[in-house]
Amino acid sequence: MLTKITSADNSRVKLVRKLSTRKGRLEEHAFTAEGKNLVEEILEKGIRPRFILVSDKRSDDDILKEAIQSDDIMVCELPEKIFAKLTDAEHGIGMLAVVDVTDPGYASIEKLGADDNILVLDRIQDPGNMGTLIRTAVAAGYKAIVATKGTADVYSTKVLRATVGTVFEIPIVYVGDHEELRSILTKTGKRVVVTEVEGGVPYYEEDISKGVALVIGNEGAGVSDELKSMADVRVTLPMKGHIESLNAAVAAAILMYESVRDQKG
Repeated sequence: MLTKITSADNSRVKLVRKLSTRKGRLEEHAFTAEGKNLVEEILEKGIRPRFILVSDKRSDDDILKEAIQSDDIMVCELPEKIFAKLTDAEHGIGMLAVVDVTDPGYASIEKLGADDNILVLDRIQDPGNMGTLIRTAVAAGYKAIVATKGTADVYSTKVLRATVGTVFEIPIVYVGDHEELRSILTKTGKRVVVTEVEGGVPYYEEDISKGVALVIGNEGAGVSDELKSMADVRVTLPMKGHIESLNAAVAAAILMYESVRDQKG
């Protein structure tokens, strides 16, 4: 169904503004998904948004037509000059959806199979890196992601854009402290694989293709000492020339793809 909004003081418009901050998202247990691709991904997965906001200058594509015709989806149209102030995207996105946050909980980690892999993000802060890490984890067949305190908010608009919708294909669980993380990793029985710039075993000499919890550390500081103390294996990516380290997302991609390197098809 379609309704029109004419005021910037409308309650739905105010909610979208509030969700632009992490505090607002935590308080409302919701986030905004910007752009046709993310909105389409949400609807295709059967997720019902609280509502969809569209600019009166958007193009009437099939996804909007179907949403407007649906009885259980509220589509709100508002003037472009108001809509444009609700996003920091460089180009007009035309639409956004407000979606409830669903916490997959620790059970989503604990029920994984013995050979399933999980990715542990230790204070990853760059939205682009975060998005790329999520996309790569999905592509490489990893089954879950655990993020420590200090890691970027997966529901920030910049991270969501960088995931290109893959964020809805893998459970992502945030932990409050290292003891909480240690408890989860112990229950899973995964081998904890930590990356080291130097001093570790060359990654290709270890079998990290299955049953691992791969830890990727902060872009500047690397893996925390607390997480290093949990490691069963420490691996290094050998580098030549004067390169000291690789981008976190690049290094993670090399290591995660060990899980599919020997697979056929």
